[in-house]
Amino acid sequence: MKINIRSISAILLMLVLAAWAAWHVYSSGKDTRIETTVSAPEVPVVIRTEGGLLEVATVMAQERFTRSDTREFWGIHLGTTVSHIQAPVHYRYHIELAREWRVVIRDKTCIVQAPAIKPSLPVAFDTSAMQMYTQNGWARLNKHDNLAALARSMTPELEKRAQSPAYRQLVTEPARQTVREFVMQWLIKEQKWSRDPAYTVEVLFPGESLPVPRTSPRPESAI
Repeated sequence: MKINIRSISAILLMLVLAAWAAWHVYSSGKDTRIETTVSAPEVPVVIRTEGGLLEVATVMAQERFTRSDTREFWGIHLGTTVSHIQAPVHYRYHIELAREWRVVIRDKTCIVQAPAIKPSLPVAFDTSAMQMYTQNGWARLNKHDNLAALARSMTPELEKRAQSPAYRQLVTEPARQTVREFVMQWLIKEQKWSRDPAYTVEVLFPGESLPVPRTSPRPESAI
């Protein structure tokens, strides 16, 4: 019996095309379900913040991180692997309410020596809007490892940026305004402070000097 090679080839081709079409319809079907599960393998630990914190300022920024890895072998350049990550970052700053605040009232001026401004750590960033890119050097195969190393470095690097003088200077005046409003509410409630514009609150952070008094101050209070 003669075997028609062309007929067999045509049949095999039709079977392959039918299988591909069936798989395509299956993989792109409307009945596809994707489920995400969040589990907690350990019992969550809650630690109370003594005295509470007053959040005084927030900085929102798009931060970009880059990590490059260059390799040479016997003087031969094997290329540079480069990875980038960009993400929206929220730097939050607070002051502690637990300790006493030094308050001096001079006529219609209240001078407050507030605690230091501190960043809330770890710094929060939005992973849903994170953008990542990585590329191997011409003779390298480590782009995924390089990207993973860059991702691990983000948290400590963000902590450094949050504590940098530039960011601290950026939040000082907004924080001063927040503390001023907070103290004003306390004065109105506890000291019957007037809402008149002549009654002012001056806020000083550690390292800032108190102004020289023009008149004899009233007895100091602590909040």
